[in-house]
Amino acid sequence: MPNFSSFNLNPDNLRTLIYGTDNDEVSHPVRTDPSGNLVGVILDGTISNMPIITSVSITAGTITSVLGTTITAGTLTSVLGATITAGTLTSVLGTTITAGTITGVLGATVTAGTLTNLLDGTLTSVLGATITAGTITGVLGATVTAGTLTNLLDGTLTSVLGATVTAGTLTNLLDGTLTSVLGATITAGTLTSVLGATVTAGTLTNLLDGTLTSVLGATVTAGTLTNLLDGTLTSVLGATVTAGTLTNLLDGTLTSVLGATITAGTLTSVLGTTITAGTITGVLGATVTAGTLTNLLDGTLTSVLGATITAGTLTSVLGTTITAGTITSVLGTTITAGTLSSLLNGTITSVLGATITAGRLDSITSISQKSFQEIPTLGITTADAYTPLSPVTTSVFGTYSFFVYNSGTTGSADARVEISANGTNWFTDVDTVTGIAAGSVDVLVPQRFLKYTRLAYRSSTPGIPATISVYFNGQGT
Repeated sequence: MPNFSSFNLNPDNLRTLIYGTDNDEVSHPVRTDPSGNLVGVILDGTISNMPIITSVSITAGTITSVLGTTITAGTLTSVLGATITAGTLTSVLGTTITAGTITGVLGATVTAGTLTNLLDGTLTSVLGATITAGTITGVLGATVTAGTLTNLLDGTLTSVLGATVTAGTLTNLLDGTLTSVLGATITAGTLTSVLGATVTAGTLTNLLDGTLTSVLGATVTAGTLTNLLDGTLTSVLGATVTAGTLTNLLDGTLTSVLGATITAGTLTSVLGTTITAGTITGVLGATVTAGTLTNLLDGTLTSVLGATITAGTLTSVLGTTITAGTITSVLGTTITAGTLSSLLNGTITSVLGATITAGRLDSITSISQKSFQEIPTLGITTADAYTPLSPVTTSVFGTYSFFVYNSGTTGSADARVEISANGTNWFTDVDTVTGIAAGSVDVLVPQRFLKYTRLAYRSSTPGIPATISVYFNGQGT
C-alpha cells in the first residue's frame, strides 16, 4: 500500500469512506452536506483547539460546557443552564437572563427586561426603567425623572427635579429646594430656608430661625417666636411673648402680660390684669375693677367706681360723683354741681353757683367783686314748636339775661323766657315782639324773679327753620 498513490494517477480513486458505529456496534457512514461539510451531533468530548475552523454558526443543539472560549461574533438564540465565567458579551438582544451572576458589565445597555438582583456594581445610565424592589446603596450623578421610590434607606439625593415623594421618611435633606410638599410629616431635622410654602397641618417642634410670612389655621402651643415682622395671629393659646412688638392685636385674650410695653392700639377688654409699669396713651371704653394706676399722664376717665386716688393731679373732672374718700389737694378745678360732704382743709379760690348746706367756714379772706357766669349753647336748629334749653338756677344771680343770635342765612326765629319755682311748672315771662331775622341779634331780660329760668325757641315761619346761638350771662349779688 505504500505505493498505492503512485499507481493511481486519478485523484478520485484516493477517496475513502469514514464509518462510525452505534450502540449496537452497527457501522454507519458519516454524512456530509452538498458542500462536503460534516453533518452530525457531537454528544460528548472536548474540542481543545480548532485553528482551521473559522466563521462557524451553531444553529441548534446544546452546548453543555464551554471553557476558555472566545466567541467573537454570532447569535446565541437560547442559553439554558450555562455559567459564563469570563469574556465579553458585545451585544445581547431579546434575551432573558433568569438566573446566575454577572460579575462585570462594561459599556452595556439593557433596553428591556428585569434585573432581579444587582448585588454590586455601578449603573452609569438608567433610561426608562422601573425599579420595583431592592436596595440602591449609592446613587451618584443620576436623574430620576418619574416613578416611585418606595423606600430610601440611606444615601444622598444631590438633585431632585419634578419628583413627588408620596410617603416614607427623608432622614436628612442637606441641600436643595422642595417646591411643593403635600400630605407630608417632617418629624425631625432643620429646614434652613422655606420660601413660598404653606404648612396646612402638623407640628413644627422647633423653628430655630427664619421668617414665617403667613400663618393660617395654625396653633403654636409652646416655644418662642423671636420676631413676628408682619401677619395676623388668629388664636394664641398657652404662649408667652417675652419681648418684641405686637403691632396690632385685633381680637383675642391675653391671659398674662409680664414686662411688656404697649405703645399703641386699642385694648377692647382687660379682665383681671395687673399692669405694673409702662404708659397707656389712650384708653376707650374700659373698666378698671381693681388695682393701682400709678400715673395717669393724660386722657379721660368716663366712669370711676369704687376707686381710691392716693396721689397725683386731676386736670379735668367732668360729670363725676365722688361718693367717698379724701382729696388732699385740688388745684385749678371747677366743680359745677354735686355735694362736698366734708372739706377738712384747703382753700376754695372761687365758688360759683354753689349751695353750702352745712358745716363751718373757718375763714373768708375777701369777696372783692361780683361773680360772673356764662353758659353758651351754639348752633341750634329751630323747629315749628317751642323747644326749651336746660334751665339755669338763677336764685344766686342779681342780674341775668339771654343773648340770642340768628347765625343762619334763611329763616327767622321766635324766643321767650320761661320761669319756674319748682323746675316742673313753667310761666312765660317775656318774648320777642317780632321774629329774629337771619344775621340779627336780640337780648331777652327776665322781668320777674323765680328760682329757675330757661329760654325757649321756635321757627317764626312753620317749615322754614333757622339756626341760632344762645348765651346766658349772669352776675352775682
